[in-house]
Amino acid sequence: MAAWLVCLAMVTFSSAGLVAVAAPALAEIPAPSEDPFYQAPTGYESRPEGTILRSRPVTATALSVPLPVDSWQLLYKSLDSHREPVADVATILVPRTPWTDAGPRPLVSYQTAEDSLGSRCAPSYALTAGLGAATSNAASESLMIAHLLSRGWAVVTADYEGPESEFLAGPQAGFAVLDGIRAAQHFVPARLNTQSPTGLWGYSGGAFATAWAAELQQSHAPELGLNGIALGGLPADLEATMRNVDGGYGFGLTFGGVIGIDRAYPEKQLSELFTVEGRAAMHATGAACTVDLIATYAFRSLHDFTIDPRPFDHPALRSALAENSPTAVEVSAPIYSYHADGDELVPVAVRDAFVRQYCAAGSTVEIVRYPGGSHNTMLLSGASGAIDFLAARFADTPAVDDCH
Repeated sequence: MAAWLVCLAMVTFSSAGLVAVAAPALAEIPAPSEDPFYQAPTGYESRPEGTILRSRPVTATALSVPLPVDSWQLLYKSLDSHREPVADVATILVPRTPWTDAGPRPLVSYQTAEDSLGSRCAPSYALTAGLGAATSNAASESLMIAHLLSRGWAVVTADYEGPESEFLAGPQAGFAVLDGIRAAQHFVPARLNTQSPTGLWGYSGGAFATAWAAELQQSHAPELGLNGIALGGLPADLEATMRNVDGGYGFGLTFGGVIGIDRAYPEKQLSELFTVEGRAAMHATGAACTVDLIATYAFRSLHDFTIDPRPFDHPALRSALAENSPTAVEVSAPIYSYHADGDELVPVAVRDAFVRQYCAAGSTVEIVRYPGGSHNTMLLSGASGAIDFLAARFADTPAVDDCH
């Protein structure tokens, strides 16, 4: 894995115009849980969703290499999965080079595969702490963000799991993404506005948050004019995906996801499904990032930790997973759906079923299936197609519709 990260870093930094020199040492960055900036101010609950509550400039990095951009963190009002007020954080990055193409500078809301249970795993921390957040997906995906910036586009990326790191809590993620876009468009120093062409992109867990944002957009943020939505490796059906990885190397993502949903919905009492040893493991894993989850729980099964030997058949868990799986509704923006035939974590059949629902709902979808490949390799090999799709949407090129 280190080899492809180094190769991608060299390509990305070159395309972004970054100098190939060692990065200066970064000051120690406090974790969000220890940083007063992340604390919601008194009385914020009555403010409209997307309202900026606090902002500060930051130095954004890709794997500890400072990016040639102006960047800020925004604390803004949003909603959690129960539609209760929550203060989320997003990072805005704007290239320093002037935008010379026609119209305003485009904005891409890029959702990392946060897939974690601790605030140190969030993109706002990874983009400032650099290698101090190396065990989070957000650290490696900063390279994808750098590539978007090299196009001259602005980027906003939300800590969409919220302050409690509610991994796989669908509505929480969708609201955070949409309200992060609202905040970015109204943040004056970024020089963006509501007329900026806007796209969404995410892969794997990031596609999960993106799909939820697409589902909620018309009801929650109908004023947002989205130009395109790119979804790669989407785990649209949580139960089917978790059953598939059970006993495999990616089981830690299932274990972490159940913990995250339990946090978001304590009334469902999912922790009661676990043995004493299982609850102890849940507690011990309470702040784990993606790499930690995978390394700790590889090749385990959920029944190793539960009272019921068939936990995926338990009504409470099945209900929670169904409730947090996104629904394919008609969306106004064209969709680009890409997936590897050989995806070992999210079966391509899961994606295909979701796309059929999108088509039935009346959405415009470009459907791309890459032969062979794997879930992890598609993050890289599928990126250029997603970026080209967004570029075409920003240029008002007619979208491909494979539904008809």
